[in-house]
Amino acid sequence: MENRTYAIAVGLFTLLLGLALLLSFWWLSGDHRQNANYTVVSSLPVTGLSVESTVRYRGVNVGKVTSIHLDQTARNVIRIEIRVIDELHLSEQSHAELRMQGVTGLAFIDLDDTDDSSVPLLAEGGEIPLRPSMMDKLLADGPQLVTQIETLLESSNALANTANQLLNSVDHEKLHQTLTNLELASRKLEPLLNTASTTFERMGNMASEQNQVMLSETLSSMQKTADAAHPLLNELNETAREFRSMAQEIGKDSRQLSHTLNDETLPRIHELTSHMNRDLTQFSELLDNLEQHPQSLLLGKPPARPGPGENGFQSDMNP
Repeated sequence: MENRTYAIAVGLFTLLLGLALLLSFWWLSGDHRQNANYTVVSSLPVTGLSVESTVRYRGVNVGKVTSIHLDQTARNVIRIEIRVIDELHLSEQSHAELRMQGVTGLAFIDLDDTDDSSVPLLAEGGEIPLRPSMMDKLLADGPQLVTQIETLLESSNALANTANQLLNSVDHEKLHQTLTNLELASRKLEPLLNTASTTFERMGNMASEQNQVMLSETLSSMQKTADAAHPLLNELNETAREFRSMAQEIGKDSRQLSHTLNDETLPRIHELTSHMNRDLTQFSELLDNLEQHPQSLLLGKPPARPGPGENGFQSDMNP
């Protein structure tokens, strides 16, 4: 009897010890937590993913991969069974991405969800679509990106060749000659304007009505010439600026600009200079006449001497 009792006690002790070990293992393994199962559906390759791979939600570990198999009804579709903690409440707009763990080549599933709380929750066992990751998008767009880069390089080479051709077609000697002509014309016109200003000041002292009429007419002609000179100078400056812009941007034909300057602008400058020289000569003659006959400021121009056969004619040969 004692042996039988001893055997029963040993058996009960062994059974209780086994149950305690099983309970400890279950507790330490974390299987006591409530879990939820979902299916990730992918039409993309899942290289690097395996059973027991980590499942994360926005970077936080929430579960494991329990199964990976092909869909029997849809071609090129992979179904990935995952188990996550029950506290993770996914909505119907949740999605998954396949990410790599550093340089190990191992992959994990990263879950993400919308921030809209009005979206209904996903039922347990529901399907979650697998979206392409950034790396997948780069690999898919790689050939198109390479083609665009090659097109850009070809366009750059064509633009460089065009620029070189334009630079080689520029006649540097002719451009230099045109700029020299512009500079000489500007220098020639500036002294004439200064002389005209001095003449205007001298003429301000003339008070005779007759002289005022003459001066008014001459001044009007000179004023018109001076007024025409300023726009022409502005035109010269504008032309010079446009010319330099053309040389920098290589956008215009230098020969056309040189033809315009030599055949149109410079002849107008020479014509304007001739008019000013003629007007200044008339002014000089008028001033010389006033210096020889200053009384003409008050009495006007003296009458001409009688000629032969006219009353009052006196010969210089008579004593």
